[in-house]
Amino acid sequence: DRKDDAGQIVRRSRYNRLLEEVLKDRVRSKVLMLSATPVNTTLRDLRNQIYLMTERRQDAFQQSLGIGDLQSLFGVAQREFQQWEQQRRSGAKTDKHALIARLGADLLTLLDAVTLARSRAHIRRFYPDVDAKIGGFPQRAKPENLHPQSDRDGELSYDDLHERIGAFRLAVYNPSFYLRDTSDLDREKAKFHFDQRDRERWLIGMMQVNLLKRLESSVHAFTLSMGRIIDKMAELDRRITAWLRNQSPDAEVDAVPDVDLEDEEFAVGKTRRYRLANLDVERWRRDLRKDYDTFTGLHRLAQRVTVERDAKLTELRRVLARKLAHPTTDKDGRRNRKALVFTSFADTARYLHEHLHGSLDARMALVTGGGNNRSGAEAARFDDILQQFAPRAQERQGGGEEIDVLIATDCLSEGQNLQDCDLVVNYDIHWNPVRLMQRFGRIDRLGSRNRQVAMINFWPTQDLDRYLDLKNRVEARMVLADAAATGLDDPLTDEPPADGAEGADGDSGGREAAVRGELAFRDQQLLRLREEILDVEQADDGVALSDLTLDDFVADLLRYVQQNRAELEAAPTGIHAVVAAEPGGPAGSGVLFCLKQRTEPAERTPNLLQPYYLVHVRGDGAVRHSFRQAAQCLTLFRELAAGRTQPSVALEAAFDRETQQGQRMGKYEYLLAAALRDAAAQFGSAERHALTRGRGARLIPRSHRPRVAGDFELITWLVIADPAPEAAGKPDADG
Repeated sequence: DRKDDAGQIVRRSRYNRLLEEVLKDRVRSKVLMLSATPVNTTLRDLRNQIYLMTERRQDAFQQSLGIGDLQSLFGVAQREFQQWEQQRRSGAKTDKHALIARLGADLLTLLDAVTLARSRAHIRRFYPDVDAKIGGFPQRAKPENLHPQSDRDGELSYDDLHERIGAFRLAVYNPSFYLRDTSDLDREKAKFHFDQRDRERWLIGMMQVNLLKRLESSVHAFTLSMGRIIDKMAELDRRITAWLRNQSPDAEVDAVPDVDLEDEEFAVGKTRRYRLANLDVERWRRDLRKDYDTFTGLHRLAQRVTVERDAKLTELRRVLARKLAHPTTDKDGRRNRKALVFTSFADTARYLHEHLHGSLDARMALVTGGGNNRSGAEAARFDDILQQFAPRAQERQGGGEEIDVLIATDCLSEGQNLQDCDLVVNYDIHWNPVRLMQRFGRIDRLGSRNRQVAMINFWPTQDLDRYLDLKNRVEARMVLADAAATGLDDPLTDEPPADGAEGADGDSGGREAAVRGELAFRDQQLLRLREEILDVEQADDGVALSDLTLDDFVADLLRYVQQNRAELEAAPTGIHAVVAAEPGGPAGSGVLFCLKQRTEPAERTPNLLQPYYLVHVRGDGAVRHSFRQAAQCLTLFRELAAGRTQPSVALEAAFDRETQQGQRMGKYEYLLAAALRDAAAQFGSAERHALTRGRGARLIPRSHRPRVAGDFELITWLVIADPAPEAAGKPDADG
């Protein structure tokens, strides 16, 4: 939670809101937790949602899933995941499938039990009737990228402020620099490797970047921020001057910034109060007055950028006028004049509404998340504005006037259906690209009647490489400072890293690598967002939740079982089919075996599909995918066989010739033996690996472990044959 100087809560954290407003004591609640990015560059968000579900009971799934220690499970998985992410971010070649195997069957079993992954591709594949019935997804236009100047006359620019901002001392936020005795801070530094001087230094960096972000948003927002800082400087100067006259021993100051509440990144650990008697106030006042002169000069420059000189506002007016004059037509033949304008700052939103309302042939509204929402010139309720802007999506009852243009902060970027609209304008670029995707997600929704949806981005400069370089330098400091100052990586972590967990959560080197990996991830997404509109779950080539579950395969299986139940129940074990290998594909010829363990399986095993084992063996006897790569085996099976209702007569005939009608099966017995050996070996290897990774692992009794060929039964096998004509004439590998 964020608190003001008086200790009053001004913003609740999402975790505390969930715990206190939804999961109340002694009230039985059923909660569906939705997340667009449950897996990003860490497993912590996923773990935290499961902790909320289990009330942090480590053995909550002991009886149902046989998982006795969630902390150990996620600690091991996070280390594996983090190492893989670091390798991937460094440009090294990585194998996603190998990572999933290393994460272990317990994690995948848990996720299959408590999560559902539903991507846009999944909905289109498995819910075609629903997709068609309620309208499907609209097409996405290529983003339009604009780079208007902040100031038409060029006196104030983002690039110029970028060059100058590093020289801002901002002494008003740095009282520790003027302490006469730093011994307390020195001891804090020795103990924690981070002290109040570091906090204030990073706070200054955060204030610098806030000024850049505010100017990127609008000159108006920047001017207001400069004015607040100048007022704080002047007030501190007055207090110091007054103290020098009376020398009160109890007079105190702090370094708390005056910032907009919507900027949640200004939470840098603890604040500290200083007695003026302990500071070199004469030196501090001299530096304050130097800053004051610098800031007042820049403030006057910003004040000269009037509405008429605001080139960015002029460009937005042009964009909206074009939309209103040339509306699109939806699938029902209705003209669509609607546009949704997003900005990160409430000051900018109010400025845009004030100067656009009445200047365009449109009904316009403002939503900022506070009590200043407006429809036209009048105050209005939040829900009423949304229903007038998106009456169909909001299921408004009855008729009435509609809003054409809605200006909003990111209070509207999540959880709202606004697909009556078909244009999102990002008036400023949030540094987290997922936020941009969430903004666009308000209109890019299932059931939209729009044929196409579009996004227009206002970038602060055309030199995006320079922009990203600045963003990374300041943002890395912000994130690392916050983590170091609080001592925690997230609200639900209070345990130390496991012994020997180098680079794990809590380790400063691992944390820094994770932060820089996250920033590299964001850069890639921002660059892509200039050229294409991304799905959140497809914004990166990393691991998505759908990679960690078997949802897609279960849906395929259920549909097939419903259509072919009688045939499946009548089918004997040991049957096979023959399919052609994809020409030039990675699978090549070979066999995909489905085995079943005869002996009674243990409660917990490394096999996700227990008691069934899928093993893919190449034609030369090398195992391509072991049972620990069940998803890859299932993917291969689907690619080769799904949707094929009739056997290939030519392939079956070639197989019969090769095996002399099943009399010479030496080649396939050899491949089956390889699969059986690999299943037993991989089982033992996974078990030994688990014993070295964390607490809670134990040996499986010998009676429950598959060890020899007789411990398995062959259920079915899929022959992957070489499609080349000459393949049928190859000699049998009978042994």
